[in-house]
Amino acid sequence: MNRLIVVLVFVLFGCLILAGCTSSDEPAVESEQQPLDEEAVAAARTRGVPDRGRSEDTKLEPVVILSEITYEWRTSPDRGLQVTLDFTNPADSYERARGYVFLIAESTSSGSPIKGVYPWNVSMEGDLPEDHTDGAHLLYRDTQQIRAFIPYPRSSGAFESLKLFLYDEGGRLLINRTYELGFTGAPGETRTVNPGFDL
Repeated sequence: MNRLIVVLVFVLFGCLILAGCTSSDEPAVESEQQPLDEEAVAAARTRGVPDRGRSEDTKLEPVVILSEITYEWRTSPDRGLQVTLDFTNPADSYERARGYVFLIAESTSSGSPIKGVYPWNVSMEGDLPEDHTDGAHLLYRDTQQIRAFIPYPRSSGAFESLKLFLYDEGGRLLINRTYELGFTGAPGETRTVNPGFDL
């Protein structure tokens, strides 16, 4: 009886060794992965699933683009310039686009120069802001809208020009542009510009 058990143990042990040493001649079957369309990639990204189409070495930098600027002359409830800035980031990036925005509205036709700034608490050093971090902060992944109101201190007239300054996070001036408004001071005058320039 003991011999029979010993023989069975050796036979089983031999079968296990033989099974581990043999290999199949058939190639391993790999599941084919279909490329993902844009919707599937976007859905996977929101769930935290890694994007197989993007190399880990490729790092897309966020890009700040001013896609549209709209300015409107208002006389009620306060007299002044309403400005809406629409920023986009077309780069498919997990990082956020960043910067600081300043607006300066000016009028010279009334005899003495009139100047209004946004944000209102900005201190100017000549024609430029003293501290770039005093600006309206841009921090967004896809889009961001800045809505600014610059009051006009007189009962007649209007701002004639609008300057836009945009700085990066480190304080480098990226954009210094002037827009001629063309307002007469009538309520509700509106202009829209699609600059589409890369900042």
